[in-house]
Amino acid sequence: MSKILVVDDSLFARLNICEILKNAGYETLEAENGRVGLAKVLAEKPDCALSDLLMPEMDGIAFLKALRENSINLPVIVLSADIQETKRKQCLELGTAGFIAKPPKKDEILEMLAKTLQPKGE
Repeated sequence: MSKILVVDDSLFARLNICEILKNAGYETLEAENGRVGLAKVLAEKPDCALSDLLMPEMDGIAFLKALRENSINLPVIVLSADIQETKRKQCLELGTAGFIAKPPKKDEILEMLAKTLQPKGE
């Protein structure tokens, strides 16, 4: 079973996303911002992260940069209402695995997650 970290400052969003993931058979971890998310990545070693962009303390861009600076090769799918092309491009340059506009649809999350977790070469 894959372990997925959900990083979002909205408790409502985290609970909704975690419920979708748990119902699909994933184990979930939660973090209310990128700083807590980074600590959970180091301690829990998730298989993938779903991260918001706009958060206090450490936003999603800083979270992506911190993963890269620490040489942590964790696939991150960005979930954000900020769908500006410049922001999307910045996320892709930082190695994000995908981008889903908020509010995310259940099928979008599960399809992108399945594609992201699929072993390379399949």
